[in-house]
Amino acid sequence: MGIPDEQFTLNNDSQISEFWLPMEISLLLSKRILLSIFLLLHLSAKAQTNGSTEQDFFAEAPLILTVSRLSKPLLESPASVSVIDRQMIEASGAREVADLFRLVPGFVVGFHSGHAPVVTYHGLGREFHRQIQVLIDGRSVFIPSFGGVPWSNLPILIDDIERIEVIRGPNAVTYGANAFLATINIITRHAAEDLGTRYSITTSDNANPDIEDAYLRIGSRLQNFDWRLSLGAISDSGFAGINDSKRSAKINLRMDLSAPSNQFWTLQLGSSDSINGRGFPPSEDTATDIERSEEVANSYFNLQWESVRDASTTILQLTHTRQKVIDNFDPGPLTLEVAGFSFPGVTTFIDFDRISERTDFELTQTDDIGDSVRLVYGGSMRQDKVKSLFLLNEEDFDKVDTNRLFGVVEWRLDENWLLDLGLMLEDTSLTERESSPRVSLIRKFGKRHALRLVASAAKRNPILWEHVGETEFSADIPGFGIVVLPTWIGNDEIEPESIMSYEIGLRSQYGAGLGSDVKLFRYKIDDQIVHSSTSVTRPPPINVTDVATPDNREDTEVRGIEVAFDYTPDNRFQLHSGFSLVDVESSLVDFEESIPDYTIFITARYHINMKHEVSAAYYYLDEISWIDSFEEIPDAKRLDLRYAYHMTEGFNVEVIGQNLFEDFTDYERENLHDQVIYLRLSGGF
Repeated sequence: MGIPDEQFTLNNDSQISEFWLPMEISLLLSKRILLSIFLLLHLSAKAQTNGSTEQDFFAEAPLILTVSRLSKPLLESPASVSVIDRQMIEASGAREVADLFRLVPGFVVGFHSGHAPVVTYHGLGREFHRQIQVLIDGRSVFIPSFGGVPWSNLPILIDDIERIEVIRGPNAVTYGANAFLATINIITRHAAEDLGTRYSITTSDNANPDIEDAYLRIGSRLQNFDWRLSLGAISDSGFAGINDSKRSAKINLRMDLSAPSNQFWTLQLGSSDSINGRGFPPSEDTATDIERSEEVANSYFNLQWESVRDASTTILQLTHTRQKVIDNFDPGPLTLEVAGFSFPGVTTFIDFDRISERTDFELTQTDDIGDSVRLVYGGSMRQDKVKSLFLLNEEDFDKVDTNRLFGVVEWRLDENWLLDLGLMLEDTSLTERESSPRVSLIRKFGKRHALRLVASAAKRNPILWEHVGETEFSADIPGFGIVVLPTWIGNDEIEPESIMSYEIGLRSQYGAGLGSDVKLFRYKIDDQIVHSSTSVTRPPPINVTDVATPDNREDTEVRGIEVAFDYTPDNRFQLHSGFSLVDVESSLVDFEESIPDYTIFITARYHINMKHEVSAAYYYLDEISWIDSFEEIPDAKRLDLRYAYHMTEGFNVEVIGQNLFEDFTDYERENLHDQVIYLRLSGGF
């Protein structure tokens, strides 16, 4: 009955009344109906072209934005950065956003269940991984209740992503606590890039998982105003023999307005409504985690104003995100084992419902001072709210207020030396005032090579549940009546985890499309938060029971090397590859075993001619034990192949095969990735 691993439950009759997009839509639109509609639309419409000027305007530029909020070339980045561009996303054939991070050196992707991907950097992974900051267009999607990122339930469609920037290492100087091991910023496409209509359907009859996905995008322009509406339905059956299917309906609206005096407004709204399978067939061992469905609603609002002047830029951003989970059920009579005693015929009601909200207002100012100094500075005010009777034993919202001030100075000492200094000051209602600095020195060797030396520090603040959580449930024990059973007590004296990181990196552009990035690194994490056991005195018949509580008791040191290699000699061929090799020492063996020694990826794409295209990807993950699994998972070898046929008038046919090398287990030994082949039809007009 202990701490929930998010394997919770739902009454079949429960509903989420405020779903923006009714779930029935995704269930009624079968793949065959969608295919017929899309083909009719395609054949009956006249092709529309946007013109070369617009394509040239949005041509890909070799600049990054995330690492310090300053636009700069990769060669001058003050930290290790990987970019997953639109071409890599298309070549991967991926359905899940989480799967894209297999294309980043050192990243580990696993599936706790068919609808619960986990993304980590190097390791220390669990279902609710709390040491990576994830942003969508600068908006944090980290969940305040349990922490982590609900990858499958995010209100984002993979076809709307322009690129993903990944900072491999602490970046709290820019994005505060929880930008701890790494930072991911998913950057969506400007509405002006998606004029007209685009559609796709993906299916895999007689396969495991059985896949039924659909996507429809409509975009238009009215003078200086551009808008895009995207709709998606995503469905699959998860792992074979496990109740972990997902059915999700997603909607996104983006509007971009260019106003006089170089002012730009962006409004984004979106929602994702999902039904996920959870639990196991009824038995004595699974009485509190029986098979059921969980309903999840995620929604967001994002308004940004940007003013661009000759030597400065001002950005104001207001965001609000909300997640509601309905997960409650009656497990029926069960036998309760507590403190060595057995109590048969116990009845209870398990309620894991929860609501998480975040509101964030942020100001960012960028100034150029002469030709050698650039500044970026600003601040933000954030409030996180969590409402959960089970987690916090409160009927109302518990709140966490966070205030931040940040600043970065980029000083070009001369044409070959660049110094980057940054500091984040952060004050929350749960922790003492914190500071997170970074120092980076870059030595350029001409226009093709740059050596970087980086030292940075960061914090991982406890989530609300770790700080003030009070998880308990009431059980009716025959002969004793209602008894309250606690399973978790927060620790209001818990300290943030801290990390100190050092790296030496060399990024090179050799010409003829060759590029590489080599990183030697060492970091140490102190005051790691672990779950300890403590005894609590209760009234009869329990008397004494053990509950879990968080504590700062462990430390981990990681050393290693990462290499990324890219080769793009022309527009017909692209190759990307990378590997990581690490050595770990930890005071807790579970942490050591959660970090694989090796990870490798290599992916290539080749345009045979205007109509035919092939791509392939190979991934290798060394043996690993996820922290909340306690099972050693053997090394995994994965081969994906993709063939695309580009027909006339913008209609495309893709055949994608995944896990073609061999089946492999993931996270738990029963989570078996089978070979799967699916068909994707897409087009536009």
